[in-house]
Amino acid sequence: MDVTSSSPQIDAQSPPTSWLSDDEFHVLEAICETFFPALDPPANCDQAQATYYRASASDLHLAPLIAETLGREDEEIRADVRRLLALLLSPTTGLLLAGTARPFSALPFKQREKYLLAMAHSPLVQLRQGYQLFKRLTGFLFYATPDSHGHNPSWEALDYQPADPPSPSAARPLQPLTIEQDSTLECDAVVIGSGAGGGVVADELARTGKNVIVLEKGGYQSEADFTLQEAQAMNDLYLKRGLLSSKDLGVAILAGSTLGGGTIVNWNTSFRTPPDILAEWEQLSGLPDVFTGSALQKSFVAVEQRIQINTANSAHNRQNQLLFEGARALGYHADSLRRNAVGCEQRCGTCGFGCRYGCKQSTLKTYLQDAYEHGARIIVHCSARRVLIEQGRAAGVEATVYDPETHTTRQLTIQARTVVVAAGAIHSPAILLRSELTNPHIGQHLHLHPTTTISGRYPEKVYPWQGVMQSAYSDEFGHLHGNYGYKLEVAPTHPGLLGMGSPWHSACEYRENMSYSAYRSTIIVLTRDKGEGKVTLDRHGELVIDYVTSVFDRRHILHGLRQAARVHMAAGANEVISLQSKRSQLTRQQLEQQGKRAWHHFDRQLERNGLGVNRLIMYSAHQMGTCRMGKDPTQSVTDAHSQVHGVQGLFVCDGSVFPAASGVNPMLSIMGLAHQAAQYIKSTV
Repeated sequence: MDVTSSSPQIDAQSPPTSWLSDDEFHVLEAICETFFPALDPPANCDQAQATYYRASASDLHLAPLIAETLGREDEEIRADVRRLLALLLSPTTGLLLAGTARPFSALPFKQREKYLLAMAHSPLVQLRQGYQLFKRLTGFLFYATPDSHGHNPSWEALDYQPADPPSPSAARPLQPLTIEQDSTLECDAVVIGSGAGGGVVADELARTGKNVIVLEKGGYQSEADFTLQEAQAMNDLYLKRGLLSSKDLGVAILAGSTLGGGTIVNWNTSFRTPPDILAEWEQLSGLPDVFTGSALQKSFVAVEQRIQINTANSAHNRQNQLLFEGARALGYHADSLRRNAVGCEQRCGTCGFGCRYGCKQSTLKTYLQDAYEHGARIIVHCSARRVLIEQGRAAGVEATVYDPETHTTRQLTIQARTVVVAAGAIHSPAILLRSELTNPHIGQHLHLHPTTTISGRYPEKVYPWQGVMQSAYSDEFGHLHGNYGYKLEVAPTHPGLLGMGSPWHSACEYRENMSYSAYRSTIIVLTRDKGEGKVTLDRHGELVIDYVTSVFDRRHILHGLRQAARVHMAAGANEVISLQSKRSQLTRQQLEQQGKRAWHHFDRQLERNGLGVNRLIMYSAHQMGTCRMGKDPTQSVTDAHSQVHGVQGLFVCDGSVFPAASGVNPMLSIMGLAHQAAQYIKSTV
């Protein structure tokens, strides 16, 4: 989300609210003040708690921040927002939702609360979508945005300690190429994307003496730049500043957009693709030996050695320990997972904001550094528009380079007979579609590992934002139906993410529940999805993500929520809460008084309150399948060597080549397949 490390500085000549009318902005202010009014603090509270309760949306300039954030979206999204605000300006909508024929901003506070809850629970998907848009933005910004002194009025009350500023003397070992004018460059191979796939291929080609150029859409951030502040990290390190989602907002999508890609912001989890999944991929693709042969296993070994995968740095923080203990108490599988990190020592908990200590063995520290030392040129803030194709062969890339200091954009053409698209399963198909390739499977078969959370509140402080972020997991339910099921893992939850996801039933109750953030532990249900979505282009050539969690996958999510709740209770939680808009909650007192009846009621409550679009917040940090590999060009996009069917010299090397979902955190799967493909690509350049 586009917020800075201090309160927003409003430019009087071009205010961020200028795309909204005065009436529209007034409604936006009223929405923010309804979610976050100034409240009377509880009796006998300390000064930090009093400050927390008295803080309001206006104190943090939430309405201008949201207007600025949404103002950077494309024209169609801004038009949708204005249509939504027009509904809230209508007295008729007020009559339908709050029982009073008045615009939203003219209603008294309690009726505005009622109005927002009616939107949240509405049978109309557009109203639920509008509620989620504003609830998520206000929740994130209220708890994540620092003031002009670098602090947030809620942090002290939540017992949240922000990181110190980074050291300006920290090393910046790479020097990206500067593009100061419209330019044409030549090379042997151009790699679009610098993450798990692109970084590996760039190094493999560069170390054989090939002239390589790497294009990265994001900027260059290193230990000298990582502020480790949630709001700043979303702006600097994530696609669309953390706002990326399916078109109906049903799934919030986290994807890296910085030099090093997702390997900069992921949580270090390093699973090899399971053998049963590889066998399934072989059957689906019709490609013998690509997934089950010895070559891929050798590539896994090579990658694991370079990024130093180990379990020595998988010591559990309190949150991971609770998952481990709760699962074992129920007789479920529980184990430690492997991570590509060294020397973590439980000292931060901010892997998703970049690793200031250099512990995370991202492609920035490994493969990209190696490629750079072997002569590869790297260009950041570079958006690849399309691949140039001549007579059935790749001929280069057409791109633009943005200068954030001068706010100028330069045209860049790369001439190369080998093009490797590694922009991720969201952007890679978009690039191929803009390149006028007509294969109907480009952008289809999108898998997201739809994920949701159930929260446990414990009697002692857990600090879910401290220590190793992800080190324990349970695979007890990984095979509910064949190869389909889910994993239980934990997710680090800093105040902004907690504020975004926690259910809101009233301003006062929400503020009180959030005051217990340090006592909460989160267990995620990571689903291997059988259902599919797609990535397409709108009339402006911008990508659109169309994905609705299938009925089959929702059954697994429901099963996972029920089991995660039991793990929490077995680990000692006092209550569990789902992320559903309608209240789904179970307390230990209810269990002690009612026993199995309490579990039965809670299980029914989870199902009755719904898992449909915008009734339950769903997340995705894993995107796969949109340029899938296969033998048959009529059923797939890329061949056994990750080369696009029908186009010589054009390769795709990222999660989009998966024939189906991996079922595990996909970083190592991507790197292994990219390493294997690179051995062939080297012979063709």
